[in-house]
Amino acid sequence: MTMTTNLARASLGLVGIAAVGMLTSGCSQVVGLASQGNMNVIYLATASTDVLTAKQIPIQQAPRCTVDADKLYTCEGTAADGRPILVLVPENDTTDPQMTITVGEEQIYSGSVLTVLDDAAQVAQ
Repeated sequence: MTMTTNLARASLGLVGIAAVGMLTSGCSQVVGLASQGNMNVIYLATASTDVLTAKQIPIQQAPRCTVDADKLYTCEGTAADGRPILVLVPENDTTDPQMTITVGEEQIYSGSVLTVLDDAAQVAQ
């Protein structure tokens, strides 16, 4: 039992170190991905959830993101009250991808993905 506990603690320590590394280097990676016209859907999902949380919109199903052959990024989820969440980011090969978030019939955000991620990173520090 002690060996299993020590192994679990060691694993958690490595995960913690990896998380700190991602926090300290994440922003430059986001900019790099966006500037290459290949934004990662994980960054978009994170930014979407950050906006929903900041706007105090309870989430039932967090937005799940995909990209199609035309490089249109789409995320879909559900608010706690059942309203659909839709996030769209048309890839236009800019270094600052723009997203639009709609909950039900209401557009709650239109702006930079990178700004949302940068703001969240500042709060985390």
